[in-house]
Amino acid sequence: MWRFWLTILLALATCAAACTDVPAPGASAPATAQFRTNGDFFEIDRGQGWQKFLIKGVDLAIAKPGYYPGDLAATRADYDRWLAGIAELGANVIRVYTLHYPVFYQAFRDWNVNHPDQPLYLMHGIWLDERTDGDYMSDSTALFEEEIRLDVDAIHGDVDIDERFGKASGHYDADVSPWLLSWLPGDEMDGNLVAASNQKWAGYNEYNGRFLHMKKGGLPIEGWVAHELDTVLSYEFDRYGVLRPIGWSSWPALDPIHHPTESPNFGQDVVDCNFAQFDLLAPYDKGIFASYHIYPFNPEFIIYDPGYDKTLDAAGAVNSYLGYMKDLKAHHPGVPVLVAEYGIPSSQGVAHINPYAYNHGGYSEADQANVVYDLYHSCLEAGMAGTVAFEWIDEWFKRTWVTTPTMLPADSGRLWLDAMSPEENFGILSYYPLPGWSKTVDGKPDEWTPDDFAAAQQAPQPGGLTRVQLAADPAFLYLYVQLADDATPDLSKITMMIGISTAEGELGNHLLGALTAPDDTTLATATGLGFESLVLLDGAIDELRVDATYDPMPKINGASKVGGTPVATTDGQFVLENQLVNNNAQYQSMDVEFDGKQWPPPPKQYHAWGTLKVGDSTQDTLANIAAGPHGVLEIRLPWHAIWVTDPSTRSILWDDPATPDWDVKVTEGIRVFVATAQKSGDHYRLLDAAPRAAVQGKTIAADGLPLFTWATWTTVPNVVERRKPLFYALKTAFAENP
Repeated sequence: MWRFWLTILLALATCAAACTDVPAPGASAPATAQFRTNGDFFEIDRGQGWQKFLIKGVDLAIAKPGYYPGDLAATRADYDRWLAGIAELGANVIRVYTLHYPVFYQAFRDWNVNHPDQPLYLMHGIWLDERTDGDYMSDSTALFEEEIRLDVDAIHGDVDIDERFGKASGHYDADVSPWLLSWLPGDEMDGNLVAASNQKWAGYNEYNGRFLHMKKGGLPIEGWVAHELDTVLSYEFDRYGVLRPIGWSSWPALDPIHHPTESPNFGQDVVDCNFAQFDLLAPYDKGIFASYHIYPFNPEFIIYDPGYDKTLDAAGAVNSYLGYMKDLKAHHPGVPVLVAEYGIPSSQGVAHINPYAYNHGGYSEADQANVVYDLYHSCLEAGMAGTVAFEWIDEWFKRTWVTTPTMLPADSGRLWLDAMSPEENFGILSYYPLPGWSKTVDGKPDEWTPDDFAAAQQAPQPGGLTRVQLAADPAFLYLYVQLADDATPDLSKITMMIGISTAEGELGNHLLGALTAPDDTTLATATGLGFESLVLLDGAIDELRVDATYDPMPKINGASKVGGTPVATTDGQFVLENQLVNNNAQYQSMDVEFDGKQWPPPPKQYHAWGTLKVGDSTQDTLANIAAGPHGVLEIRLPWHAIWVTDPSTRSILWDDPATPDWDVKVTEGIRVFVATAQKSGDHYRLLDAAPRAAVQGKTIAADGLPLFTWATWTTVPNVVERRKPLFYALKTAFAENP
C-alpha cells in the first residue's frame, strides 16, 4: 500500500522521493545511539548502560524585541549567554522548532565540548509550514521533505543553504549530532485541514514503510505522518548511519480522545489522531514517542469536560489539568508522552479563565513562578516522560486572540510590549523594564527628572495638587502626581479623577463623569476637548474606564456592530471594560449529553481590562498604582487599555464603521487633566485641578492642557535581559527530580 501511495503522491508532484537523491557515505550499520525509549520513558546510555532519562527541557525562543522569529536575529553572544543560563537552570534538553542559523550550532557544539560534565541535549524540530487552506498531504509534502533533508544535513554540519525568506541559511559546519536526543518534526496542525486530508486521501489507511508501520484502518493523516517520520529516519540512516528516537509535534486539539464538550466551531477536536501508534521495523529500535503542547486553559475541554474537574492532585486540590493529562497518558500505554510546551504568562490581560486556577494570563511574575512550578509537578504526577517549559524569552511579536484585532498596525507589534497580551509574556527571561526609559511604580520620585514632560507645575495649596508629569515607554503610559500634603496619600480616602484625551478636537466625552465645579454646577470641557479615558480613584474603586460610546468591547465581544470610534458625547458615561474570555460563545448552541443528562453550556465569562492594582511594581509586576511619602502618587496604564494600538507610531483606535476591519489613526499626543474631589451626593465636587489654568469658570479648556507628544521609534534599543522568578522556581523543580 505504501508504494502505491507514494507513487500517487509523486505523480501529483506533491512528494519527494525519500533519501534516494543523496549518496550514502558507505555506512551500512547504525551507530550506537545515546538515547532510546523504553516503556513510558526515555533512556540514555553514557557508556555505562541504559538509564532512565527524565526530560527537563526549555523551548528556545529567539525573537528578541523588535524582531520576528524568521528574522533569526540572535547573535553568537546571545546563544552563548542563553546556553549558559539554561545549563544553570538545571535543564538537560533544549527544544528548537526549526532550523537556526549556523551560529547556534557552533555555540551549542562549543558549549558541550567545553562542558563535558554538563552537556545539553537537543530535541530538534523540522518546521511544517502553517497552512490556511488545502490539505497537508497534497500541499505540504514536497516542501516539508526538502526541509527534512536540509535540517538533517545541518545537524551533522554538512550543508550549505542558500539564502531564503524567513528561514535559516548559511554554511553549516558544526556537527552537533552527538548531542541530538531526538527529532520532533511537525507543528500544531489545523483540525479542519487534517479533516480535509483524511477526506481527500480516504483510501490510504495503511502504511508499510522502511522503519515504521501503520496497521490497516488508521487515518490517512496518521499514515502521512508515519511516512514523514520514516523519511527523517531513512535519510539520516542512509547518509550518516544513525538512528535515534522520533516523535511528531502535536497538541490536544488532535489528541486521540473524543471530547464531547468541545465545539467544532474553531476546528478543535474535529479529528482524533494518534501519531505514536506505529509499529517499529528492524533494525529501528530507538523508539517513538508522543508529544503534545499542553496548557491548563485551552482547548476549553480541559476546563469543562466532566471528570477532569473532579481530579485531585497530590496536594488535594481540584486540578483539571492533571485530569486531562492522566486521560491522555492512558490513551498512550507503553509509549512516552512528552509535554513539549507548558506554562502560563505573567500578563495583566487574561484570555482564558480556568475556575480551578491556572488561567491564561492575569498573573504577576511571582505568581507565574508558583503556578508553573505546580504545572511541572502535575506533569510528573500524570506519568509524563518529561516537560519542556515554554519559553526561554518573552517574545513581543506574539499575538493573543483577545488583543490581536486591535493591535494595529500589525507589523509594529514586535516593537512594543503589550501588557494586556498573555502570549507576549510566557518567558523565563524578560526584556522589561528598559533602562533609561521605563519608570518604576513604587511611590518614589527619584526616577522623575525635570526632563520628563510636565503636564502641570503650580504652587501648593492645602489638599491640592502641585505637579503632574508624564512619561512613556514600550509598555506603559506613566503619570506622576504630586500632592501638596507631605504625608503618603491614603488611597482608601483619596478621591481623584484623571481625564485622558487621546483624540484631538471635539471628540471624546465632554464631562468627566459626575465631576462638578465647586458650586456643584456641571463642569464641562470647552470647545475642542473631550476625554476618551478616565482613571477613577475613589476609596475601594481603582479603575481605568473608557467613554461608553468609544468602548470597543461590545463589538469585540460580538454584541454590537459599533465601537472604537471617537465621537463627541456629553453624557459623562465612562465604563469599566469587560473582555469576553474562554470563547464561551461557541458553546451556547451546543446540544451535549453526559450520562443521559443535558450538559449545560458554561456561562459567558469576562475579564475587566480596567481594574487597577495597588502595589509596588518592583515586588508585584501587575501593580498599576503606588503611593509614597511626600504626597507622591505614581500610575502606569497599559497602552492597549487606553486604546493606543501602537505606541511606537502613536496610533490609536479610530474605527471606521463603514469598513469591515478595525481602523486606526496617528494621534498628535495625549492631554491629561487631574482633579481631586469630594463626594457630594451623586456627584464629585472639584477641590483642586492640575493644571489649574485649564479650569476657566465652569469649563475645562484644551489650551490649558499641555500636549504630551512622545518620541516614536522603529527599533527597540536598550533592552536588557532579566530573569523572572520563574527561572528560580524551575531551577528548584528541576533539582528536585534528578
